[in-house]
Amino acid sequence: MSKQYFKAVYYSDFPSEESRDKSITIAFSEPELPYYSRVKEMSTHEFKELIGIQSYLELSVSADKQGRSINQVVKRLIKQNLGKVDKSVGFSEKDVTFENSKEVPFQRWYPYIEGYSPDFVTSLIKDYAINNTLIYEPFAGTGTTLFAADSMRLSTVYSEVNPLLQFLVQVKVKILKSPEVTRYKLAQGLRALGRDFFGQLDAYPEDATLDQSYIALFGESKYFINDTYRQVLQLRAMVDAVKLENELLGDVLSIAIFSCLLPVSLLKKMGDVRFKTPSELEKDSRTFEDVLPQKLADMAADILNFEYKLHNSPEFIIANAKNIGRVNQLKIGAVITSPPYLNGTNYFRNTKLELWFLRYLRFENDLRHFRDQVLTSGINDVKKGGNDRSGQDITQQSGILKDVLKELVEKTYDARIPVMAKSYFQEMYQVFNDVRPHLLKGSKVLIDIGDSVFCGVHIKTDEILIEILGGLGYTLLDNKTLRKRRSKNQEILTQSLIVLEFIGGKAQQLPARYTWKQSWDVFQNTLPHQEEPFSKKNWGHSRHSLCSYQGKLKPAIAHHLVETFVPANGSMLDPFAGVGTIPFEAALSGKLAYGIDISLPAYYISAAKVASPSGDDCQRYIAALEHFILNNRVSVAELENTRIFGFNKTLAEYYQEETLKEILLARRFVKEHFPVTPAEMLVVASLFHILHGNRPYALSRRSHPIVPYAPTGEFIYKNLVEKLKEKVSRSYKEDLPLNFKPGRIFHQDITHIWPQEINNLDAIITSPPFFDSTRFYLANWIRIWFSGWSENDFKYKINSFIEEKQKIDFAIYHSIFRQSRERLKKDGVFVLHLGKSVKCDMAVELQKVGKRWFKTADLFDESVAHCASHGTPDKGTVTSHQYLVLV
Repeated sequence: MSKQYFKAVYYSDFPSEESRDKSITIAFSEPELPYYSRVKEMSTHEFKELIGIQSYLELSVSADKQGRSINQVVKRLIKQNLGKVDKSVGFSEKDVTFENSKEVPFQRWYPYIEGYSPDFVTSLIKDYAINNTLIYEPFAGTGTTLFAADSMRLSTVYSEVNPLLQFLVQVKVKILKSPEVTRYKLAQGLRALGRDFFGQLDAYPEDATLDQSYIALFGESKYFINDTYRQVLQLRAMVDAVKLENELLGDVLSIAIFSCLLPVSLLKKMGDVRFKTPSELEKDSRTFEDVLPQKLADMAADILNFEYKLHNSPEFIIANAKNIGRVNQLKIGAVITSPPYLNGTNYFRNTKLELWFLRYLRFENDLRHFRDQVLTSGINDVKKGGNDRSGQDITQQSGILKDVLKELVEKTYDARIPVMAKSYFQEMYQVFNDVRPHLLKGSKVLIDIGDSVFCGVHIKTDEILIEILGGLGYTLLDNKTLRKRRSKNQEILTQSLIVLEFIGGKAQQLPARYTWKQSWDVFQNTLPHQEEPFSKKNWGHSRHSLCSYQGKLKPAIAHHLVETFVPANGSMLDPFAGVGTIPFEAALSGKLAYGIDISLPAYYISAAKVASPSGDDCQRYIAALEHFILNNRVSVAELENTRIFGFNKTLAEYYQEETLKEILLARRFVKEHFPVTPAEMLVVASLFHILHGNRPYALSRRSHPIVPYAPTGEFIYKNLVEKLKEKVSRSYKEDLPLNFKPGRIFHQDITHIWPQEINNLDAIITSPPFFDSTRFYLANWIRIWFSGWSENDFKYKINSFIEEKQKIDFAIYHSIFRQSRERLKKDGVFVLHLGKSVKCDMAVELQKVGKRWFKTADLFDESVAHCASHGTPDKGTVTSHQYLVLV
């Protein structure tokens, strides 16, 4: 007997007393399976829309007239109308939602319901003859457009403001570009992790910094039961450990874990994320043990069995599509996108757990900073005073929008709703205005968009967009209905495909204004840092000497660069802050200074410099340290390690044994009570300084204060706390100027996403590691060891340092240039102090890498003859210092 398939459709006027029986059942035979497959997941509303009959009475009358059964009539209508859909648009309604991506390899890794399917994109590319051109996706999401376009041999550039989705796309790209052997090893690595996963997890500590950021972000809110929360903290530590040896495996493990965070939490996503009700918790109380092993297995299977390999590399061109006007040299032939709908959804709040786990949310205001960047589509995205900064009234571009806003003002229950609607269209106008210089004439622009209803007011998004974009040189080719859907109050809404063609027109942009040019000419002509008093060896505030450090920029150079490029009351960033020389000079001159550095010792030192530590707080931290040293003992393992580990000489050879024990206890104390306040950081920075040197303050035998050279001389006991108190006392008592403005330093890899607080900068001034520079992690190995590194860290963590990465490929600077472009004001300036050597002209190499985002305003070379050696044997192979000024 042939197999049959059944589809039930609800009709409210079906003659039955019981509501559960008010439906008809359509039976499909085995040969009719293709039609059944197309309709089986349709909602009742979608099914009725397809056959064109909304009531049972109408259906019954039609069947009687034709002399057919209701089953036959319905199937004839399905075949007839599905054929029309196929001919007109080439895709089904499920293609335009995430539904068809649930089982697609790689697409299924993270459930992003706002997305559409790859088949939808490939259909658009075929139907609208998009060939041999570059495609731009302004709202990339999980990368569906990028991967579908690549399957058609088309190159893409993209924007995506949510760092969770950026991370997801970039990991997929790495895997799909990898050779077969790499994929095989990656899949095997996941499977190996999957075996006794939770037995392995017990070996990892709870990540203290992740716990700390949870408290800062979420306060008393409880999103996990206690046992699950502890597992999350352990999983973070596990990912970090895996990434040390295999970065890609660690990244894939991260995806597996954050994809499971919501299912194992006390939250669920129903439109927006909310708490589960008690009854929902009874039905769904899954744990990591329930979901993570299967996720790992699915991902391993996809990596191993999905044979597709990317033909091109999608290029992450700018995070925020509203900044596309800041990019250079694009020739785009098509735009394919599905922007956020104007639907009130809070896209960042819905991914806050994942963003927290990935450390993209760390500080109290981070979520607010992200919402300020996103395309305004929800009430909580609205800023005080509105989001429009262009000075232009968007209602002058659309009569429909003007009428809608007027009606919203009259009917709204929340004054933010009209502002939200106006801002949404203003920002969409900005995106499509600013992308115009990059579009080739005749470019196709395809926008998947949905309308919305607020306060009973129907906002016809497609019609408004068509109207406002028409004034920018986009002419309408088509406006197709993709599917019908219902709002929360059951009003019928439409998902549409707008098809436009760019016929030409110039973007409306104001020219940038640069106020530093005259001062820069003076700097080049006079080189003021080479003249007295600036040329003196110890010029500058005494806090510059808080801790000696190799490769530190001369404070006088930092001073004059800040004075030249940062306006009064302006702001600046040093993304390679080191020990904070440039940020500290900015803070001394009353300017807001930010810094970033990957080295933990450098972070503590620079953070202490740009703050105003309290002497009492310093003394309290020292007292706690002293109490810890007096009441604890060094383990045999700790002592033994100092006899086998070290560079130049072992650690044990640097110190008298009792002093060494105090250092080991102090190291343990700092790991367990890592510094958070400026005072605590100043204490630890002071301790770094006295760890080695050639003067009485140093705890070591005679060595060198900058680089720990092999020690000489007698083993003499030196009391750690006594020497520390002397150093700290000298450091915090030095007066700061009245206009001193405290700055902010962040500890992280500069190639990762920067903290959201860093924005709207006047200048970025920095001195990245020179190509032939000394390896900082070796020059500072004792301080880095003291801050917590183990021998294994020296083996693997060094690979994350720029001085190592840039020797392989300067492309590592791509993310630095891209983020710099977005974090600067429109007329901001990016100044790099570089080292030119026989082996490498850094300025030339970096100009090549940065040309997507910056133009060269000037390149100036300065001889290194005046540079001091600070007692080290040589100054490396650097022949001159370069000042590269980018705008």
